[in-house]
Amino acid sequence: MQRFKPNDAVFVLPRYARLYPGHSAVVTTVTADPFRPMFNEYALEFPDGSSARLFEFQIIEDVPNYTTLIASLIFDSRVQMATTGARGYTSGRQIILQTSGFDLDMKIDTKKSRTSTIGQVLERGTRNLLKDLEVRLMKESMLITTAMSDNLGVFRFSDVPRGSLNILAVIPQHSSRILGAFSI
Repeated sequence: MQRFKPNDAVFVLPRYARLYPGHSAVVTTVTADPFRPMFNEYALEFPDGSSARLFEFQIIEDVPNYTTLIASLIFDSRVQMATTGARGYTSGRQIILQTSGFDLDMKIDTKKSRTSTIGQVLERGTRNLLKDLEVRLMKESMLITTAMSDNLGVFRFSDVPRGSLNILAVIPQHSSRILGAFSI
Protein backbone atom coordinates (compact mmCIF):
# COMPACT_ATOMS: atom_id res chain seq x y z
CA MET A 1 0.00 0.00 0.00
CA GLN A 2 1.32 3.43 -0.91
CA ARG A 3 1.48 6.31 1.57
CA PHE A 4 1.39 9.12 -0.97
CA LYS A 5 -0.69 9.90 -4.03
CA PRO A 6 -0.29 12.41 -6.89
CA ASN A 7 -0.32 16.07 -5.74
CA ASP A 8 0.81 15.16 -2.18
CA ALA A 9 3.59 17.37 -0.81
CA VAL A 10 6.59 15.36 0.39
CA PHE A 11 9.86 16.11 2.16
CA VAL A 12 13.08 14.34 1.13
CA LEU A 13 15.04 13.03 4.12
CA PRO A 14 18.34 14.92 4.60
CA ARG A 15 20.37 11.77 3.96
CA TYR A 16 19.10 11.79 0.35
CA ALA A 17 18.28 15.48 -0.23
CA ARG A 18 21.86 16.36 -1.17
CA LEU A 19 21.30 14.34 -4.37
CA TYR A 20 18.32 16.46 -5.44
CA PRO A 21 17.52 20.16 -5.93
CA GLY A 22 15.81 20.51 -2.56
CA HIS A 23 13.92 18.96 0.34
CA SER A 24 10.35 19.73 -0.73
CA ALA A 25 8.59 18.29 -3.76
CA VAL A 26 5.17 17.21 -5.06
CA VAL A 27 4.28 13.67 -6.11
CA THR A 28 3.36 13.46 -9.81
CA THR A 29 3.02 9.68 -10.29
CA VAL A 30 3.30 6.49 -8.24
CA THR A 31 4.59 3.04 -9.16
CA ALA A 32 3.56 0.68 -6.37
CA ASP A 33 5.59 -2.41 -5.44
CA PRO A 34 3.00 -5.05 -4.44
CA PHE A 35 5.50 -7.04 -2.38
CA ARG A 36 7.62 -4.42 -0.63
CA PRO A 37 5.90 -1.09 0.08
CA MET A 38 9.18 0.56 1.09
CA PHE A 39 10.13 0.29 -2.60
CA ASN A 40 7.05 2.11 -3.89
CA GLU A 41 8.52 4.55 -6.38
CA TYR A 42 7.37 8.16 -6.56
CA ALA A 43 8.01 10.57 -9.41
CA LEU A 44 8.51 13.97 -7.78
CA GLU A 45 8.57 17.51 -9.12
CA PHE A 46 10.71 20.07 -7.29
CA PRO A 47 9.96 23.82 -7.06
CA ASP A 48 12.58 24.57 -9.73
CA GLY A 49 10.64 22.39 -12.23
CA SER A 50 13.10 19.48 -12.18
CA SER A 51 11.95 15.95 -11.44
CA ALA A 52 13.33 12.77 -9.89
CA ARG A 53 12.21 9.31 -8.84
CA LEU A 54 12.53 8.38 -5.17
CA PHE A 55 11.47 5.41 -3.08
CA GLU A 56 9.05 5.48 -0.18
CA PHE A 57 11.82 5.06 2.42
CA GLN A 58 13.44 8.31 1.22
CA ILE A 59 10.51 10.67 1.83
CA ILE A 60 8.05 11.78 4.52
CA GLU A 61 4.96 13.96 4.34
CA ASP A 62 5.50 17.69 4.05
CA VAL A 63 2.91 19.41 6.23
CA PRO A 64 1.41 22.60 4.75
CA ASN A 65 2.13 25.79 6.73
CA TYR A 66 4.84 24.03 8.79
CA THR A 67 8.57 24.57 8.55
CA THR A 68 10.75 21.48 8.78
CA LEU A 69 14.02 22.27 10.57
CA ILE A 70 16.93 19.90 10.02
CA ALA A 71 18.74 19.21 13.29
CA SER A 72 22.49 18.65 13.46
CA LEU A 73 24.11 16.26 15.91
CA ILE A 74 26.21 18.62 18.06
CA PHE A 75 26.96 16.35 21.02
CA ASP A 76 27.35 12.59 21.42
CA SER A 77 28.76 11.38 24.73
CA ARG A 78 29.94 8.19 23.02
CA VAL A 79 32.29 10.35 20.92
CA GLN A 80 32.85 13.44 23.07
CA MET A 81 33.88 12.60 26.61
CA ALA A 82 33.55 16.11 28.02
CA THR A 83 30.10 17.18 29.15
CA THR A 84 30.47 20.73 27.89
CA GLY A 85 27.08 21.92 26.71
CA ALA A 86 25.30 18.89 28.16
CA ARG A 87 22.68 19.23 30.86
CA GLY A 88 23.98 17.50 33.97
CA TYR A 89 25.42 14.04 34.48
CA THR A 90 23.82 11.10 32.76
CA SER A 91 24.38 7.36 33.10
CA GLY A 92 23.87 6.19 29.52
CA ARG A 93 24.64 7.83 26.27
CA GLN A 94 23.53 11.41 25.75
CA ILE A 95 23.04 13.09 22.40
CA ILE A 96 21.95 16.59 21.48
CA LEU A 97 20.43 17.47 18.12
CA GLN A 98 20.24 21.20 17.44
CA THR A 99 18.51 23.65 15.09
CA SER A 100 18.79 27.42 15.16
CA GLY A 101 15.92 27.68 17.66
CA PHE A 102 15.62 24.30 19.38
CA ASP A 103 17.66 21.58 21.09
CA LEU A 104 16.52 17.99 21.16
CA ASP A 105 18.26 16.42 24.16
CA MET A 106 18.11 12.61 24.48
CA LYS A 107 19.46 9.96 26.82
CA ILE A 108 19.85 6.46 25.38
CA ASP A 109 20.02 3.48 27.76
CA THR A 110 21.12 0.12 26.40
CA LYS A 111 20.79 -2.97 28.56
CA LYS A 112 21.62 -6.30 26.87
CA SER A 113 18.94 -6.61 24.19
CA ARG A 114 16.79 -3.60 25.16
CA THR A 115 17.34 0.03 24.33
CA SER A 116 15.20 2.88 25.61
CA THR A 117 15.28 6.60 24.98
CA ILE A 118 14.07 9.54 27.03
CA GLY A 119 14.25 13.08 25.71
CA GLN A 120 13.07 16.64 25.77
CA VAL A 121 12.75 19.39 23.17
CA LEU A 122 13.97 22.75 24.46
CA GLU A 123 13.38 26.15 22.93
CA ARG A 124 16.75 27.89 22.93
CA GLY A 125 16.99 31.22 24.71
CA THR A 126 13.82 30.67 26.77
CA ARG A 127 12.65 28.73 29.79
CA ASN A 128 9.58 27.46 27.96
CA LEU A 129 8.75 23.79 28.39
CA LEU A 130 7.55 22.43 25.06
CA LYS A 131 4.83 20.05 26.17
CA ASP A 132 2.23 17.99 24.34
CA LEU A 133 4.51 17.44 21.34
CA GLU A 134 4.15 14.46 19.03
CA VAL A 135 7.53 12.77 18.60
CA ARG A 136 8.01 10.07 15.96
CA LEU A 137 10.81 7.53 15.79
CA MET A 138 11.51 6.22 12.27
CA LYS A 139 13.81 3.80 10.48
CA GLU A 140 14.51 5.80 7.30
CA SER A 141 10.99 7.20 6.75
CA MET A 142 9.10 4.18 8.08
CA LEU A 143 7.36 4.88 11.39
CA ILE A 144 8.45 2.67 14.30
CA THR A 145 6.58 4.34 17.14
CA THR A 146 5.11 7.63 18.33
CA ALA A 147 5.22 9.29 21.76
CA MET A 148 3.67 12.42 23.24
CA SER A 149 5.69 14.66 25.52
CA ASP A 150 4.30 15.14 29.04
CA ASN A 151 3.76 18.34 31.09
CA LEU A 152 7.52 18.77 31.45
CA GLY A 153 8.11 18.20 27.75
CA VAL A 154 9.61 14.73 28.31
CA PHE A 155 9.00 11.93 25.81
CA ARG A 156 9.95 8.24 26.11
CA PHE A 157 10.51 5.32 23.74
CA SER A 158 11.08 1.74 24.88
CA ASP A 159 12.37 -1.15 22.76
CA VAL A 160 14.22 1.11 20.33
CA PRO A 161 15.89 -0.84 17.50
CA ARG A 162 19.60 -0.56 16.76
CA GLY A 163 20.89 1.13 13.63
CA SER A 164 20.36 4.47 11.92
CA LEU A 165 17.18 6.23 13.04
CA ASN A 166 15.32 9.45 12.34
CA ILE A 167 13.35 11.43 14.90
CA LEU A 168 10.64 13.95 14.06
CA ALA A 169 9.26 16.30 16.73
CA VAL A 170 6.15 18.27 15.76
CA ILE A 171 5.88 21.67 17.50
CA PRO A 172 2.40 23.02 16.72
CA GLN A 173 2.80 26.22 18.76
CA HIS A 174 5.63 27.25 16.37
CA SER A 175 4.22 25.59 13.21
CA SER A 176 7.54 23.74 13.03
CA ARG A 177 8.92 20.23 12.87
CA ILE A 178 12.41 19.14 13.92
CA LEU A 179 13.92 16.31 11.88
CA GLY A 180 17.13 14.71 13.10
CA ALA A 181 19.18 11.56 12.57
CA PHE A 182 21.20 9.45 15.01
CA SER A 183 22.45 5.88 15.41
CA ILE A 184 22.24 3.33 18.18
